[in-house]
Amino acid sequence: MVEKPSVHVVLAQSYLAYFVLCLFGLFFDIFFPVTIYIPHSTVFAVICFAVGPLLILWAQYTSHRFEIIKKKVGEPQFNRGPYRYLRNPTQLGLVILVGGYALVSQAGTLFIATGLAYLISNIFFRKHEAILESKYGEPYQLYKQAVRKIM
Repeated sequence: MVEKPSVHVVLAQSYLAYFVLCLFGLFFDIFFPVTIYIPHSTVFAVICFAVGPLLILWAQYTSHRFEIIKKKVGEPQFNRGPYRYLRNPTQLGLVILVGGYALVSQAGTLFIATGLAYLISNIFFRKHEAILESKYGEPYQLYKQAVRKIM
C-alpha cells in the first residue's frame, strides 16, 4: 500500500523548493547582476522585514492551534488567525520577507527567483489542499470557497 504524503511533508518540500530557488537567484546575481532601484527601498525593506516574519509566526502559531481546537470542539476550525483572510499566509510571509531582502540588496534576479519560487510552490500548495480536502471533506471545501488563496 502506498502511503499518502502528509501535509507537513508537502509543506516542507514547498519551503525547500522556495529556499533553493531563492539561493539560485542570489547565486545567479553574482554572475549576472540585474540591479533594481526603487526610491525609498530601505523603508519598504524594513517594513517587509517586520511584516514577513510576523505573518509567518502568526500563521505557524495558528496552524499549531488547529489540532488543539479540533480536539476541544470536535471539528476543524479553519477560519482562525491569518487563515481567516488567506489560505496560505506562510507563503505570503516568505514572499514579503525575501522581497525585502531583494529590495535591500537591489538584486533583480532575486525578485525573479522569488516569483518563480512562488509559482512552483503553488504546485505543492495544490497537493497540500488535496490532502486537506481528503482529510476534512466538506468543511475544508466550504472554507476553500470562502477564503481566497493569496492574491
